[in-house]
Amino acid sequence: MDRHVVTGADLPPPIGPYSHAVRAGGFVFVSGQPGIDPATGDVRESFEAQARQAFANLATVLRVAGSRPDLVVSTTVLVADQADFPEMNSLFADFFPTDPPARMTMQVPLPRGLLISIGCTAVEAS
Repeated sequence: MDRHVVTGADLPPPIGPYSHAVRAGGFVFVSGQPGIDPATGDVRESFEAQARQAFANLATVLRVAGSRPDLVVSTTVLVADQADFPEMNSLFADFFPTDPPARMTMQVPLPRGLLISIGCTAVEAS
C-alpha cells in the first residue's frame, strides 16, 4: 500500500512532530486542525473564531491532500470546554450541510490555549 505524507505551502504550521495528513489506500487521514491562523501562527481568541479557523484549516488540508469536505467519512472533534458543544454543533452543520460524516466529540485539555481541534478521515477525490 502506498503511503504519502501531505505537505504544502498553504498548510498552517504544525504545532508538534506530526504530519497534517497522510494519504493511504484511497483515504486521507487528517490530523487535528486547531484554530490557529496559518499566516501568523496566532491562536484565535474566542471559541467561535477558533472553530471557524479550525474548519478553514481542515478544508485547506483536505484540498491540498486531494479531497474535500463532502468526502469526509469520519471526524474527531476535541473541545476544551463541553459548554462550547452547541456552538461547535452549529458550525459543524454549516461545514457539513448535507450527509454529515460520522463524528466523535470529546472534551479534553488542549495545548497553547486552544479551544478546539478537528481531525478527520476522508476519501480521496477521483
